[in-house]
Amino acid sequence: MAWRGRRGCARLATHLWSSTLPQPLAANDTDPPVTEREAVRRQQFMRVAAAVFRKHGLARATMEQVAAAAGVTKVVLYRRFPSKDALIQGIFAETIHRLKEQDAKPWRGYGGGMRKALLAARSFEDGFILLVRHGNQNPAYHAAHQALRKRTGQRLRALLWHPERPPPPAERPPLLELSLDPMISFCNDALAYWVEKGDPARDEMFLRWCGQMIRAWRHNAAELLNLDSPEQEWPFDTEGALP
Repeated sequence: MAWRGRRGCARLATHLWSSTLPQPLAANDTDPPVTEREAVRRQQFMRVAAAVFRKHGLARATMEQVAAAAGVTKVVLYRRFPSKDALIQGIFAETIHRLKEQDAKPWRGYGGGMRKALLAARSFEDGFILLVRHGNQNPAYHAAHQALRKRTGQRLRALLWHPERPPPPAERPPLLELSLDPMISFCNDALAYWVEKGDPARDEMFLRWCGQMIRAWRHNAAELLNLDSPEQEWPFDTEGALP
């Protein structure tokens, strides 16, 4: 039985924490569709640019440096991205796309969501670290950074009521968002740290540690929010053992 508010609110079952190319889309309704070859080319530029921006900083890096690193002229780069801001926004959008693509997969236990997020982050490492570390430093990128936090918050919020859906916003506990905020930061910052500095050979240990942190948060949040205790304990989706 899932956790519910004491007033009860039965909902349909839902999965939690569910790199491939996104489907080619037109920039707007009047532009021709982007071909798969062009989508690949754009991703190549974004990958190179993310590495340049991470090395030199979002403010200091230039389109000239990106073009040089990609081995093309600025004209070729500007054909795909009309400005530096457009290029950065493209990098952030690609990062969030990869995370959400993993979110669609079933949740199989504590640590499972972080496992899928780790896979997505490693597939576009520079973009992910830029978004977590620097996305809130410039007002132009705040929307992308907030989209990342919203995505993480949705995963955590769903966990409190899993496998049922969270109740409508008007019926949620008043302190719900307060309980979510620090855990959102923990999940994103811990993942960025591990992608940047962690040893891939110790991924299972990291994922189990994250799973234990999230399980402890879930129990404490349930008490704070006056939610029913679970009749069933959810498993860990990792074989890793702590030292």
